Amino acid sequence: MEPVFVTNEPALVFENRGERILIVSDLHIGIENEYYQRSMRIPSQTRGMVKRLERLVQETRADRLVILGDIKHKVPGISRQELRELPEFFGRFNGRVKVDVVPGNHDSGIRDWLPEGVRLHKSSGFRIGDLFLVHGHGWPPESFTKAKFVVTGHSHPQIEFRDKLGYRWSEPVWLRAKLKTELMKKRYKQATGFPEIIVMPCFNNLSGGMAVNRKPDPGQKQFLGPLLRRIHNKTAKVYMLDGVFLGELGKL
Repeated sequence: MEPVFVTNEPALVFENRGERILIVSDLHIGIENEYYQRSMRIPSQTRGMVKRLERLVQETRADRLVILGDIKHKVPGISRQELRELPEFFGRFNGRVKVDVVPGNHDSGIRDWLPEGVRLHKSSGFRIGDLFLVHGHGWPPESFTKAKFVVTGHSHPQIEFRDKLGYRWSEPVWLRAKLKTELMKKRYKQATGFPEIIVMPCFNNLSGGMAVNRKPDPGQKQFLGPLLRRIHNKTAKVYMLDGVFLGELGKL
C-alpha cells in the first residue's frame, strides 16, 4: 500500500500489517517566542495543532502517530514556552495512540522533555514496511535503500503564485521525486536502487516555507538536506494540499 495524502492537511496515512499510521512533520512548538523577540505578539498555536491532530487521529482511525522532527523550535536550547507546552502536547496523545518521534535539527536534547511511552528513534530515521521515515537534515543509513518510499520533512515546500499585477503568495505543497542514482551511488555504493522521495509540508502554519518554483537568492540553496539536493527536480511532481496535481516542477 502506498502512503495516502490526507485531504487539506499536511499529513500522510499508511497501513502496515493492519496498523494505521498517521505521519506529520515540523510542529515547531514555540515558534511564537521567536516572533515575540521580533516585537510580534502571536498567541500560541499549540492547542490548535493538538485539536487538528486529535481530529486527524479520529478521522483516519490511526493506531500510531509518527512525528518526523522539529517538534520544538528554539535552537539551541529550549524556551519557557516549549518547556510548558511540550508535556501538554504529548500528554494529549500518550496512551491514546502509539507515538514515535524522529528528531530533527531543532530537537537537540528532546529526549529530556518526552514523557514515558513516547518512542524516540535515531535522527537517521527508521523503517516501517515499505516506508523509511526521516526528518531529512542528514544522511539515512544504507538500509533506507531497501524501502519503496522515503518520507521526509525539513524543507517546508511551498509553491509561489503570481498574478498579472505582480502580487505573489505561496501555498504549501507535497513533492514526490526520484533520486539521482549516479549521485546517490557515490554514498551508497552497494545499493541496487533507491526509493521514491516524498517531502511533507510543515504542520505548523506559522513556520513558513521555501517556494520550490522560485530561483533561490544568492548564497541560498533551492532544497534543504542531502537527499533533496539529489533529486530529479525538473520531473518532481507537485501536489496542493487539496489533492490538485499542479504538474512537474520544471514546468511551473
